[in-house]
Amino acid sequence: MDSKYKTNLFRFHLLLGAGVLALLAIQATQETVRALLWLGTLWLVGSATLHELNQRWPTRTPWQLVPALLLASLLWLSPGQFACWLWAFAILLMLPQPWWLISLNVLLAALSWWRVQAHLSIEQGMSSALILTALMLLGLARSLNYRPLWQGVNERARLMPGTRLWTASQLLEDLPRESARSDREGTHTELILLRTHYHHCWSLAQTMCRALEPFEHCYRVDNKTLATLLTSRDIAHAHQRRESLLASLHGPHRIRAVSLAYPLTLEAECQALASQDRDLVIIEKVTPHA
Repeated sequence: MDSKYKTNLFRFHLLLGAGVLALLAIQATQETVRALLWLGTLWLVGSATLHELNQRWPTRTPWQLVPALLLASLLWLSPGQFACWLWAFAILLMLPQPWWLISLNVLLAALSWWRVQAHLSIEQGMSSALILTALMLLGLARSLNYRPLWQGVNERARLMPGTRLWTASQLLEDLPRESARSDREGTHTELILLRTHYHHCWSLAQTMCRALEPFEHCYRVDNKTLATLLTSRDIAHAHQRRESLLASLHGPHRIRAVSLAYPLTLEAECQALASQDRDLVIIEKVTPHA
């Protein structure tokens, strides 16, 4: 299935869940329970809205912490009303997550079961404990199948489908290839590094992608550093292209431009960018590559 249809379906489920929580909030009699249900509603609506505006879903962010805490709070405050929601802890374990969050979910599930079983007979309490344990083990087993993919999500080449934003590992592969191409074709290629605040990084990446030629790409080195390989006919053309690119970038940033004719490593240049005092540093060298 195309990813855009999966995105729309996921957003629909978030909004559907928000609608259910809103209805329950309207009917709730306890003020605290009503507040928690409205909080859950707002969280689901906010998640759906942010997911629509930006498809870069925070895979490494432990977002399951919010529903786990809300679920445990509702079960603790009103176990009789929300007892059937106890099985939702198994659903929360189905998606890959850090081990500390898995442990927390198991602990919250155990505390919630302890609260619910006080309203059940001994047989019902033991049966619910066995069923909950089995379901959570199944959920955990399912998440383990996707864990290797989740752990390597930051190593994927393209950060977002449909864009020209790539990872640092892809840049490390492209540097020697573009350097050799520059030598072979007699062009001038330079590495442009840009360092900014975390919350400006994505908007600047989008601006850079629009300003580049179709054959060029933008790379995210880390949460504060972007890069691109600017290919020009000669040094004069490189000056024009660089000035045009810098003029299109807004917001606080520091920039380092280094010709690929200069012997460089990405790690060294990133360290130099992080420590440089000036907003713009340009290093040009037209001697042949080693």
